[in-house]
This record gives sequence, C-alpha cells and structure tokens, in this order.
Amino acid sequence: MIPKRPPLALLALALLACDGPAADPMGGAPPDAMADAAPDLPDMRRVDMEPDAAPDMTADVDMTADADLIPVPGAVRVRVTLDGAPAAGVMVVQGGAPIDPETALRTDAAGLALVPLDTAIPGDLYVIASHPRARQRGEWIIDGIDEPVHLPLTTFGPDNPDYRFQDPGEPRRRNTTAQCGHCHLTINDAWFGSAHQRAARNPVVHDLYAGTAAAFDDPETCAANGGTWRVGRIPGQDEPGGRCHLGDGLLPARNPGCADGPCDAPEDTGGCADCHAPAMNGALGGRDLLDARAIAYDYGISCDVCHRVESVLDAGPPGIAGRLKLHRPSDPGPITLGAGGVLPLTFGPSHDSPNPRMGSVQRDHYRDGRICSGCHQHDIAPDGIDRARWPGGRLPAQSTWAEWRDGPLADAPCQSCHMPPEPGAANSADLQAFLPAALIGIQAGWFRPPGSVRRHRWLGPRVEDGMAERAAAVFVRPTRDGDRIEARVEVRNVGAGHALPTGEALREVVLRVEALCDGAPLDAIDGDAVPAWGGAVDTRLADEDWRRWPDARPGDVIRVVDVTDGWHDYEGFGPFGDGSFTPEGKGMPIERVVGSATVTAVADGRVETDRPLPDGDRAHLTRGGALAGAPGFGFARIMTAPDGRRVPHFLATDVRSDNRLLPGARWTSRHAFDGVGCPAPIVRARLIYRAWPWALGRERGWTPRTIEMARVERAAP
Repeated sequence: MIPKRPPLALLALALLACDGPAADPMGGAPPDAMADAAPDLPDMRRVDMEPDAAPDMTADVDMTADADLIPVPGAVRVRVTLDGAPAAGVMVVQGGAPIDPETALRTDAAGLALVPLDTAIPGDLYVIASHPRARQRGEWIIDGIDEPVHLPLTTFGPDNPDYRFQDPGEPRRRNTTAQCGHCHLTINDAWFGSAHQRAARNPVVHDLYAGTAAAFDDPETCAANGGTWRVGRIPGQDEPGGRCHLGDGLLPARNPGCADGPCDAPEDTGGCADCHAPAMNGALGGRDLLDARAIAYDYGISCDVCHRVESVLDAGPPGIAGRLKLHRPSDPGPITLGAGGVLPLTFGPSHDSPNPRMGSVQRDHYRDGRICSGCHQHDIAPDGIDRARWPGGRLPAQSTWAEWRDGPLADAPCQSCHMPPEPGAANSADLQAFLPAALIGIQAGWFRPPGSVRRHRWLGPRVEDGMAERAAAVFVRPTRDGDRIEARVEVRNVGAGHALPTGEALREVVLRVEALCDGAPLDAIDGDAVPAWGGAVDTRLADEDWRRWPDARPGDVIRVVDVTDGWHDYEGFGPFGDGSFTPEGKGMPIERVVGSATVTAVADGRVETDRPLPDGDRAHLTRGGALAGAPGFGFARIMTAPDGRRVPHFLATDVRSDNRLLPGARWTSRHAFDGVGCPAPIVRARLIYRAWPWALGRERGWTPRTIEMARVERAAP
C-alpha cells in the first residue's frame, strides 16, 4: 500500500492555505537549513538507495498494461491517469531535478513509468506528472513504497468569462498569499514600475487614443495651446471630467460621434486595450481602453494576464482574444487557494511546480519568446492602401517579432536580452528570502540552476539599464584638407536582435554630427542632413519668404538644405530590403547641408540673423531637440496619411520609408565643416533615441524622452 502523507506534508499544505503576512526574510541560509529548522519531523527524502549508487535504467522492463513496473533500487514506480484513464506520453520528473524536454522520461501506453531518484537534491523528494491539459500533480516519496505511486490528473475546465483577475500585489502591499507578490517578491519588485505595469495608464497612449493632451490640464492652458476643453470620460475614473482635446486620436478618427463631443460608446476601439489593458473582467478583446478600472488600469499587464496565456497563435490581431489565447480557471475550488473560489490555473515555463496555489501547466512559449509575438507584431489593413505598392493590403505597424525571427539572433529568444537572469535568485518564489521558514519543494519550490530565474522588468529604452547604449556603436573617421574638415560616421546595430529602433512606429534614432574648435561649433558646409522628420518649428520652401518666421525666437537656428534628385538606397525591413522597391520607392531623398544662421532678433514675425542665409531648396526653423537639416542622419519607420504627412499608425495608409537598422546592419554618412583658423578641430557624433517625434511631443506637451545611445569624439589629423 502507498502510505499516507507524513505530518510534514500536511504542515506544508496547511501553510499554503494561510492568509497571513509573509515570513521574515532569511536570505543566505544554506539549502539544508530545513534539517535544523524541523529536527523532529520525519525524513521524507530517504529511499532504499546507497548514496553513490546509480539505478540501472537500461535493464529490460515490462511496460505492458497488464504488469506493474519491475522495482529497481533507487527508483519509484509511477502510474499516471488522466480523467481516470491511463495516460501515455506524460512527462514524469523528480522535483528539482534537471529537465531536458527532449529526453525526459514519459509514461508508456499503460500510463506507467519508472522514475530514478536523486536524494542529493535538497528539499522534498517528490515525483510530478506534467501534462499540457491538466494541472501538474505530484506525490511525496517515503520508505516502504511497494506499489506504483498513482498520479491522477484531471483535464482543466473551459475558459471562465466570470473569472475576476487577481490582485498581483506590490512592494508595499503584498501581505496575503492571494497576491502573487507575497511569495514572488523579486519578480514583483521588478515588474512593479515596469512599462508592462504602466501599460493601461500611460498618458501618451491615452493622448493618442482619445486625441487629447493631458499636459494641458486646465481650460486656459488648453486654449493657449490650440486645444478644446471638453467634459467627458477620464482614464481610470468613473466620474467625468474635463480634458484638453488636441490633435489626432484613434477614437475621433474612427468614430464620427467622438470628433466633437464625449466618446461614451465607441464602436471602433482599435484593439488598443487588447494589449494595453488586458485585465478587464468579462469579455476578452475589443474593449474600450477608457473602460479600464482598478486592477486593469492600475496594473496593466500583470501576472494574472501573462500567466493565463494558454497558447499563442501564428496569425490574427495582436493581444488577448487575438494571437494571445487566455484561459481563465473555471473548476470549483476552495476560497483558501486565493483564486476567488476556483482552482488556480497558471501557465508557466516549468514542469515541476505542483504547488496547489499555482495550478501549474507547462508551456514552451514562456521560454522561446513566442508569448512576446502576441503584442509585439502588429499589421494594419487601412482603407485606401496602394495595392500596387502593398499587394497584400497590409502595412507593418510594428514588426519587432518578425525582425527578430528573420534575423541572425533568432536562436536567442527575446528573454535573453529583455529578461536577463535575476542575480541571486534561488527560484522564482524567492526561496533565498524565506529560508528556513519556507519548506524547500512543493511549498516554496526547489533550488534552480543559476540564471534560471528571469528578471521581470523587460529591459529596454524605458528602463535605465544601459540596454539602449549597448545596442549601437558609432565610428568617426575625420580627415582634413586645408581648411575643410571632413568626417565619415558609421552607425552599426551591434546589439539588438531586431531593427533599431523597433516597436511603435513613432520611435526614432537620430545621428547628430558636429565639429568643434576649442568647444565652439564650426560651420557645417556640406554633407548628409537629419531628415525633415527630425523636427522643426517651421519649414519654408525656396519660393517662400525666409525672413518671416512668426514663431521664431532669438537663439533659434535656421538650417538650409538642398534636396537633390537622388534617393538613398538602403536595406530596410520587408519590401524596403527585399528588392520590391526602387530607391525612389524607399522614400528618402538625399538632402545636403548648405549652411545655417542664428536668429538674433524678432520683430512682427520678421527675423534678423547673425549672418545672411545661404540659398537652398528648404529652410527649417529649429530649436532645442528640433534637428531637421542639422548635420547628421536619422533612422525611423515613417508612416503617412494620404496627404503625405507623418501620422500614428491608426491613420496611416502607407509606409513612406523604413531605413531602421536591421540586426548587424550599418550605415555611413559623410559631413563637411569649415575649419578656417582652427588648429585642432574635434568631430563629435551623438546617437540619440527618441520615443516620439519632436513635433508631436511639442504639440501635446509631452516631456521629451530621449537616450544618448552613443557619443564619440575624434580629433581631425
């Protein structure tokens, strides 16, 4: 007979059902600390096996349905059933043992397996069955077992639309076991404050969604910046309030009734909430981002969303109810397990997490990066698209997944860079923090190999961790010919497994090149220029009055460029690199720096400058981060409306250009400066990441979010 569970097992399950505060951290305790913590409890880890003996698993074993497995010293016989019937092909593992899914032990046609045991693994001696349609189930192993251990699995029930997404907790509020953060402290700390956690309340997202400018938060400031103050729904709140409506927005663009008044019930929500606020209770998909409240609004993409992803489809719209197929638990269970009266159901990367509070089911998409594709791949099919240019009728609005999949780093999943190993983590449940109070094994998990626990902060440009700085390299090669200083500047994508920049199409990387003499800038006289999308207060063509700039201020710089008849030919993403488009079709005219002048005074809109403006095809009035026409270059995906202006993806009918640097790609620009009277000129190049276009940020009052990815200075010989 299989003995009943010993007292230690009952104690573990009793602790699992508690709702009290977390145990005091006991970091640094050795793996065998439990032996000292509970010296009077029976040893559940002893089996009939000499310490140095290894079971012979090569002997012939009868695995037929009518015979039990022949006992082998140091191994345990296991029988697995699914819904009462023998289950073949089920992975059976020892908790805490290394697992190779390709060679892991699986049950035979009768649901039987002979599992070798390693008593050197700290913690509970436990065997576990892992099946893709059932919660993991295990059993303690003790002396005297003479019959196969029965591991009965049950297929989990259908998705439950009545399920209420659970509170993940946060660093200062996670005192009950109903919160993921109660045990997963390190993961909770990293996730809290991440871009995922802020996804549903990101003010920039809401401004683009509703066509608003949250920075202009009173009627007077709104009007002064060209907006209209209206009373309507406020993100995350039940009571209506005033908002400044200004600029393009998805709701007014796609719902005629939202253009001039409150947008209470939009028919077209653009799918934004499917990725940004997926934790809204009830129906999955197609929800209004402004309906997000409480957990859905405060915590955005939380544990209870990501770890409900049962599968990831290869096609379909992004987000939940699209490529991400969520499965919410429906099987009745005790309220003490913390899932609101249903049995917990959690999808994750491990085959040996049988804690009943988790209800774990293993899925590979948590290790191979496919879960990321659910939101970080987004095509659109706009009306009015040019079918000759885009035969499939779709535009790539966000193609991060495809860029990585088709690139040279496709063998390294997204987690390799964006979820690096969490230093010092013994396992995802913070075993290192709870020892010796927590039980190693079913309660608190087993020790994992170093690097197994991934950081849940999703490193990238919105996290100051240096990832953006590691993604690119800049090389400067200056030369001197008399008074003319020339420089070749090469930019390389050396670290990103996708294009640089990637993600939302409004992102940019701008190269700014300068020549200095004792710290003072030298005049640029030729060479590549930052494209017009690099930002300008105003722009004038050759046949317009270049002395009149109503928005000018003293200190502004007017930059003059020539637009040549040539076009940059580059290797970009999709048709911009596969030969579909000619250089002209790739949409980047070659613009050359002519010169510049600084505004010294403004009177009635007319400006005075420190020098005469040179002749050219186009003049840009610039200040601060507005860099159109400056010596340098730029890398971006430019999505445009039918009138040719750059717009967010929800208004786009074309991708005019896409010269973003693919993995391993490089681009060289050339520049020239007037070095008259300078004995020791320095050429400086800076590569700057920008989260959105300068002009759009200026319109909405957004605080600039930039990163200097690289800075290189070289002396001209």
